[in-house]
Amino acid sequence: MRVPTLTIPSQTTADGHGGPLRLSRPAVRAFAERRTEPAAAESRFMADFLASYGMEPDPVLYARGGGNSFISMGRELLGGLDRALPAMDLLLLAYHLPDLQIFEVAGCYLAELCPGRPAAFSVSGLGVGAPFTALRILSCMRLTGGLADGAVLVLDQSTSPYRDPDVHDGAVRDCAVLLSTDTAGAGDGAVLDFVDEQAVIDPADPLRALARRIPRVRIVAGCVLADRLDPDFRIRHSIVTGPRHRLCTSAWAALAEHWPRDRYTVVADYDPHEGRLFQAGLRPGART
Repeated sequence: MRVPTLTIPSQTTADGHGGPLRLSRPAVRAFAERRTEPAAAESRFMADFLASYGMEPDPVLYARGGGNSFISMGRELLGGLDRALPAMDLLLLAYHLPDLQIFEVAGCYLAELCPGRPAAFSVSGLGVGAPFTALRILSCMRLTGGLADGAVLVLDQSTSPYRDPDVHDGAVRDCAVLLSTDTAGAGDGAVLDFVDEQAVIDPADPLRALARRIPRVRIVAGCVLADRLDPDFRIRHSIVTGPRHRLCTSAWAALAEHWPRDRYTVVADYDPHEGRLFQAGLRPGART
């Protein structure tokens, strides 16, 4: 099954609603490991929760995690931005592994740190596809007039009382990436042209078709996708590979280093469990 491509029209109303999302260059921050131990109530909750699946918490595995919660990563990233954010209507958290602080409501706390005191909710359960789906939500809300400005906070955290193959096999490290809108045109923004999700047998096939359709396209691939592409294919198409030891943040961290000032750019990643390729097209553009 293919989710219909979200192709975004160019009209924008005078109050900044409608039309495409104009995104700022992503802000990226990686985090050093810090020691963390679950509180007694958290340990009881984890034991009860995992018991329903016939599992027990693994304290050794938990101790090997990065130890950074969503709130601590988001607070540090938001507090160190080079440019002030606009007043926002919505903040979306996008991630694979849930927050290690199970009793904290990270979205509400982080929304309080943002201008405009935006509404907040999370997108998860999609692996590396979560940030793409979150951008689709922002785009749809903007098209319907429900949003002028917003942001997606992409989070990778690696502390878990149970084994997650995507996190532990890839030795994922804690990282946060902020994708925020730039409706006012205050910086070197890029316009989100489309968001696409499709089931594929070989993720190289649609990328090959993309390169034929859009001359000189720059393809930025998350490390999960890049690992499934032949090295010769990556070289031939000059594919930019996201940093290793990342999951949801890999492609978007690479985008920050290869921001589309002069070339059409497609950010892509792949969920091997569902066999789904996610893509987002960005074009350099003046204020929309």
